[in-house]
Amino acid sequence: MNNNSNQPGEFDAVLGGEAQTQNYAVVLGGIEGVKKRLDSEDEEIKIVALEDALQYGDEGVNLIIKVLDDLSEEIHKRAILLLRKAGIQGKQALLDYNPWLVLTTFEDWRVNHHVSIDDPIGRAYRVYGEYELLRLLSDSRAKYIEAIKCEINYKPKSCQTAFNKITNRLVNASGLLTNLKALLIGDINNITHNRYRNSSMIVWSIHPILKAYPNLELLHIRGCMVKEDILKPELKIVQVRNSQNSSNIPIKSLKHESLKTLIVDADGISDDNLAKVCNLDLPSLEYFELWLHRSDLSHINIDSLTPILSGKSFPNLAYLAIRKCGNMSEVAKAIVNSTIMENLRVLELTDGNLSNGDVLLNSPAVNHLHTLNVSGNRLHKNTIEQLSDDLQCRVIADSQFSDRYYSVWE
Repeated sequence: MNNNSNQPGEFDAVLGGEAQTQNYAVVLGGIEGVKKRLDSEDEEIKIVALEDALQYGDEGVNLIIKVLDDLSEEIHKRAILLLRKAGIQGKQALLDYNPWLVLTTFEDWRVNHHVSIDDPIGRAYRVYGEYELLRLLSDSRAKYIEAIKCEINYKPKSCQTAFNKITNRLVNASGLLTNLKALLIGDINNITHNRYRNSSMIVWSIHPILKAYPNLELLHIRGCMVKEDILKPELKIVQVRNSQNSSNIPIKSLKHESLKTLIVDADGISDDNLAKVCNLDLPSLEYFELWLHRSDLSHINIDSLTPILSGKSFPNLAYLAIRKCGNMSEVAKAIVNSTIMENLRVLELTDGNLSNGDVLLNSPAVNHLHTLNVSGNRLHKNTIEQLSDDLQCRVIADSQFSDRYYSVWE
C-alpha cells in the first residue's frame, strides 16, 4: 500500500475534463496537483486547491503563503483565513506579512451604540456608566455578548468610585457574560473632551476582572493610575513567611492564560503600578500598549520594564507601543538591545522626546520589524529620511514636534 500523501489517490480530480482522453489527463492529486491547480485562472479551482493545501503540512502552508499577494480579493481573504487555522507557521507568516491580520483589537468588533441587544456576535456594546451597563446585563441575550466598552461619563464627585462600581458590576456578572472576549473600562475617549485630556477618574484594581474572566482576550483600562494599586489582589493573607529563616515569601504575580491584548491608557501611572503591570504572567499576550500620560511626558524606570524585555512576562509579544515617555531615547535603547526583538513585529515609540535616531539605525534587530512608528517625537527631517532609507522595515514618522513649530502645520 502506498502511504505517500503527496501522490494522487484513486479518486483525485483530473485536469482536462471530457475534452481530453484519460491518457492525456493530468492527475491533480497530491501536493503537485495542488500546485498545478493554484496556477489555474479559474478562481473556484484555486479556492478548492487552497483548502486542500492544508492537508500537506508545512509544504502546503508555504503554498498558501505564496498566494497572499494574489490580485483576487477573494483568494487573498481565503488565504488569510486558512493561515489563521494553520498553527504556528501560519500565524508567523501573517505576522511577517501584516501583523494587523493577527493582532486582537476592538477593530475586530463593530461598535453598537444601542443598549438593546439584537445580534451580539461580532459587535462591541458601548455603555456610558453603571445604569446603562445594568440595562445591558438585564437583556435576555446578554450571555452572547463578546465585547463591551464601558466609557464612563463620570461627575467630579464620583471620580473616586466610578471605575470601582463598574468593575464590581462586571465581576458579579461573570457567570452571565460567559462569552465575553473584549473589555474596555475607562473615561470617555474623546480628545476634545477636557476629562479625556486630564483624567480625574481613579483606576482601581483590575485583579478581580482578570480572575473573573479567564477567557478574556482583550483588556483596555483608561484613567489615572497614581493613587490606587491597580493590581491589588483580594487576599486575606497579604504575606507568607518562611518558617526556616523568617523571611517573607513573595506572592506570585497573577497569571492569565488567554489575554492577547493589554492596553494601559494612563493619565499618569506610578512606578509601583507600572512595575506590577510589567510583571504580570501573560503567556498569550501579543499586543501591549502603554500610555504614560496624556498631556505631559513621564519618565520610565527601565528596571520596571525588565520582565517584558527579558521575555519573561510576555514571551509571545509581537506589538509594543510606549507613548508619552520623557526618556524615550533610553527606553528605545533598552528595547532594541533586548531579547524581545526576536519576536517583535511592530514597535511604536510615539509622542515622546526621541531626538536622535542613532540607536535605531545602529541596531540590526530593528530590521526584523515589520513596522517602526516614531511619530510625534523631535526627530529632524534628515534623520527621518535616513531611517526610511537605511532601515528595511516600514517607518512611520508623522507630526514631529520642535520647539519652534509642528511639522504638520507646514
